[in-house]
Amino acid sequence: MLTRHLSLAEVADIVDELDLTPQQVRQTTASVLHIVHRAWRHRPNSQQDRPFEEFADRVPKCHWPLMFEACALGHLGLRREARALAQAAQVLEDARSAGARPSEDLPLAAAA
Repeated sequence: MLTRHLSLAEVADIVDELDLTPQQVRQTTASVLHIVHRAWRHRPNSQQDRPFEEFADRVPKCHWPLMFEACALGHLGLRREARALAQAAQVLEDARSAGARPSEDLPLAAAA
């Protein structure tokens, strides 16, 4: 278990694909937690009474491995790929929020 919200099983493919060392896995995990802590510190006033663990519990489960992969890419110097991954995820999230279904064409080319 890397964190309560992110297990090694969930990121094993990423670790294997990017050939991450244990040190890189620790560094990437720390970066993911830093992102979530930063979001928690900058949360809206309506959520100011929410403790960090509760805030982290509300981060969608699918976002944790996505953040892990983007951070790992960034640590490996693959910032363009990390940015493209994050932008593609944002396009998908925006489309999902707008009510798009997975079978619909999504403008992923704009994120690349």
